[in-house]
Amino acid sequence: MNEIVITGSTGVIGRRAVREVLAAGHRVTGVTRSASGRERLESLGASAVEADVFDEASLRRAFDGVDAVINLLTHVPRADRMADPSAWAENDRVRTEASAAIARAAQAAGVHRLVQESIAFVYADGGDAWLDEDAPVAGGGVTTTALTAERNARELFGGDSVVLRFGLFMGPESGSTKAALEAARAGASIAPGSPGAYRPTVWLDDAGAAIAAALRAPAGTYNVADTEPSTNGEMDAALAAAVGVDALPPRPPQDGPLGRSQRVLNRRLREATGWAPRVRAGTETWARVAA
Repeated sequence: MNEIVITGSTGVIGRRAVREVLAAGHRVTGVTRSASGRERLESLGASAVEADVFDEASLRRAFDGVDAVINLLTHVPRADRMADPSAWAENDRVRTEASAAIARAAQAAGVHRLVQESIAFVYADGGDAWLDEDAPVAGGGVTTTALTAERNARELFGGDSVVLRFGLFMGPESGSTKAALEAARAGASIAPGSPGAYRPTVWLDDAGAAIAAALRAPAGTYNVADTEPSTNGEMDAALAAAVGVDALPPRPPQDGPLGRSQRVLNRRLREATGWAPRVRAGTETWARVAA
């Protein structure tokens, strides 16, 4: 049994990670600064510790005696504000400043392992080619600071660092899932790329299981996404069927990371840990959530 501290533990992914890490037999403490966060963590069976995620000294105290730190901090804006670059300012600060403070504090506290959340949209457009963790990255837009967080975990922390590049989170608590369903009911697609472009996705519960698996994986970078990635066209077809419309007309492809074709390969994590997604999120999410 190891002592694990999770930052971002009360969020949509964080709560799932808490449950999965507890189920794996570890003791879990979540970082929070609110009474409601403490109550939520205790209801899951975890402990809570108060710390400022931008303050290294505060985090150093929270990490004392801990075996591993899992950083799941994000501040993703609502779906209706995602197109506004200014709406991402707090998320960028979390990705840059907080990730650096966490890495340095974990190093100072003698933590053995740091798990850092990232996103699969960092890859360059790969067309139909499979993209493993060694494929070229391009960054850009909201993915630039995700690469900064990755670099902080690798360079500012001297122990074993594990970076998890997640596909788009899919499920009943996902804002992007809800927005896509709402648009589809009005007969519109919100897919950002061409119909033939691949989009990495992952079911929320599978993402939580991957975080627990990362505690037993060798240090390195891992893709966390569907084993069989879906194209935008496949996703829109499944989405249309789920809401009872004939078809969703494709949008003009947009520039930037979300418009790229990214056929992400998850084999490295599957072979290292035995983790595997139970839901093909790109096509199976819609009927599950719409129902």
